[in-house]
This record gives sequence, C-alpha cells and structure tokens, in this order.
Amino acid sequence: MKQIVLGKGFLGQTFESYGYNVFDKNQFNFTGNIKEFDKLNDYDVIINCIGKSNTRWCELPENREEVLLSNFILPKELSNYCNKNNKKFVHMSTGCLYDNTETENKETDFIAAHCFYTLSKWLGESACNKNTDLILRARLYFGSKINKNNLLCKIKNFKTFTYDKYDSFTSVELIVDATKILLDNNQTGIFNIAHEGCLTMKELATILHISGNEISADALRKREKIYLVNNIMSIHKLKQFYQPSHIISAVKEYNKLLFDNLL
Repeated sequence: MKQIVLGKGFLGQTFESYGYNVFDKNQFNFTGNIKEFDKLNDYDVIINCIGKSNTRWCELPENREEVLLSNFILPKELSNYCNKNNKKFVHMSTGCLYDNTETENKETDFIAAHCFYTLSKWLGESACNKNTDLILRARLYFGSKINKNNLLCKIKNFKTFTYDKYDSFTSVELIVDATKILLDNNQTGIFNIAHEGCLTMKELATILHISGNEISADALRKREKIYLVNNIMSIHKLKQFYQPSHIISAVKEYNKLLFDNLL
C-alpha cells in the first residue's frame, strides 16, 4: 500500500528517517478547503501527524481558531475523506486526555479535558470513525534526534522536577514501529502508545544526570498557571501486537544516540 505522512514536525521527521514519504506544510496546507485532499488521491494510507501541541500557545484566545482547524476540523475531514474513498486513516491523538494517576488508564477509561489543547484533541479523535480509523494516544515525546520538541533536549533546561506523580513516556521511534505493526495487523480504534513502565520527572532527570529542585505537581500547576497532566497509560492492548522496550532502557539508549549526534 502507498502511504503518506502529513506534517514534518518531530514525529513526521522520524517517519521520514524510516523511509516514509512525508508532506510538509508547503506540500499540504489545509486551511479549511477539502480540495487540498486531492493531493492525497494516489495514496492508500494517510497518517496524520499535523497538530498544535504547545499547551500555552493553544490557550491564547487569538490562537484558538487555528488550534481547532488543526486539531479538530482537519482530522474530522480527513476521516470522512478516507472513509468515502476506501483509504486507511491513522490519526495521532494524545494521551493527555487521561487524568488518573492512581491506576493505569485503559483506552476505554474516562477521559478529561482541562485546557483548550486537550479539548481540541478530544474533539478531533471523537470526529474520527473508530470502526475504520486507527487512533494513537501518545505523550511526552522523546527520541534520538536533536529537536526542540524532544523531551531529552527540553529537560536539560528545566530547573525544577516533579517528584510525586508518575507518567508514561513515548519515543517517536516507538510510534513509527507501532504504527507499522498495527497497520500490518489491520487494527482500528484507539491504542495507547508508550514504553513499558513509568517515571516521575525527577527520576527521569536523575537517569540523565541532571540536577534541580523538587516540586510537587500541584505546586507546578499553580506556578505555571496551567493544568499540566500526569498519568500512566495501560499498554496491554498494544502488547497484543508489539512489546515496547522499558522506559529506562529506552531513555538511556536514545540519550546516548542524542549525545553522539552532538559530537
């Protein structure tokens, strides 16, 4: 099957490094006109990596129309287009929709939207057809390449680290691998995508030999004046088809590759 990836950000660039054909914003620029989808007619699988994910930017009232266009209207129209034209649609949603830190969150568990970003992503995946589309929920992206959105790059600038809440983490390499395997197995519906295990941000910093002050999650939210989500995602459904590596080994491996790239 002929596949195309939309969006050449951190994740899209990783798909490209694996040999996928990727459209950047100059090749595919959806502004509301579905005629733009004519560029996709020759492809059998559409993988949508376009989205606004900067939570603070998404909260600004002047940006909300653009946020809805990217995170809600685009996946809605792409899902309709793919279903009408017998194409497979893969949509990158977010694991930030969960808000339970006491137990692992399964794909069927309660979801919450504490900010405009998560609301827009929830609307986007809700507009997809879960009987035919493949929807992937991932969070806290990291990987082996230098990128401003790589958590392994960003965390080096952090001064404080939360110590009291655990999180799941997802490498962009894992997303590419999982996407291929789930497509090969003709899967549809929602899948959590994350590495085995979980860490606090303080534990992650310790693994990376980064020092800083500790702060509680509630104190961080009050300081930043924005709701920053913490949760652990169940990957039981994914593990029926693919076994992700443990988060500690993945962080060490990709941080070494990242350091090698800096040399």
